[in-house]
Amino acid sequence: MLPSHLNGHSPLARRRPRLSAASPPAAAGESPAAGAGATPTADSLEEHDRIYFQSYSHIGIHEAMIKDRVRTDAYHSAIMHHQKFIEGKVVLDVGCGTGILSVFCARAGAKRVYAVEASEIAIQACEIVKANNLSDKVVVIHGRVEDVDLEEKVDVIISEWMGYMLLYESMLPSVLFARDKWLKPGGLILPSHATLFMAPITNPERYEGSVDFWCDVYGIDMSALVPLAKKFTSEEPSIETIGGENVISWPSVLPFMALVSGLRWSSMGPKSPPIIFLPI
Repeated sequence: MLPSHLNGHSPLARRRPRLSAASPPAAAGESPAAGAGATPTADSLEEHDRIYFQSYSHIGIHEAMIKDRVRTDAYHSAIMHHQKFIEGKVVLDVGCGTGILSVFCARAGAKRVYAVEASEIAIQACEIVKANNLSDKVVVIHGRVEDVDLEEKVDVIISEWMGYMLLYESMLPSVLFARDKWLKPGGLILPSHATLFMAPITNPERYEGSVDFWCDVYGIDMSALVPLAKKFTSEEPSIETIGGENVISWPSVLPFMALVSGLRWSSMGPKSPPIIFLPI
């Protein structure tokens, strides 16, 4: 979960509207200064896109994501598990952020990694690539994937596009765009499949802490805030670790998506973890 001080800037708390027509492509930056000069500005991006991507420039967001060991370790393990599909191949990292997945792929033997990032964090990604002596393999491109012009088709697409309830960040359309435009036939997408599970839970401690709390605050009756607290608790997403005793039913599968050949919806039963990394 993102730190509370990022709530107003979090891309997880703001859906990205549908993208407008593509603006002129941005070139890869050979240095932070060059990268900054080539990046789209408020003049070339719609205002909603500018605000969306600006939120990703906050270092705290990237810190929170990278410190999520389950997430980061899963990507690293998947890359190494599929090393034979990556070694000597061309990779496209959609929304590379700090470039951590691009570095993983380069270290797994990728011939070339195109790391595409529309936010200002791309400037630091360039520096990270240089600091790890990977400038000969990783090309950071500062711009939207819908706008950039690559020199070649790619063998692999990797992206960390998942948000609240899997789809909330609205980044999946960008991954599908990249797949349709840049992925070679038979290419690999990581992750290639996703399954969303849902189950009812009970969490009386959280309810008491967020709702019943207002009934007596320092001896003051603030119960007038209880309806508002109930509304907030039911509307806002919360990422928490709970015990199995809090889950009161078997989980049900909502969408099953296959990103490889198209976006499909299925009612297949749960046969795997929520995010599956599979070769093609």
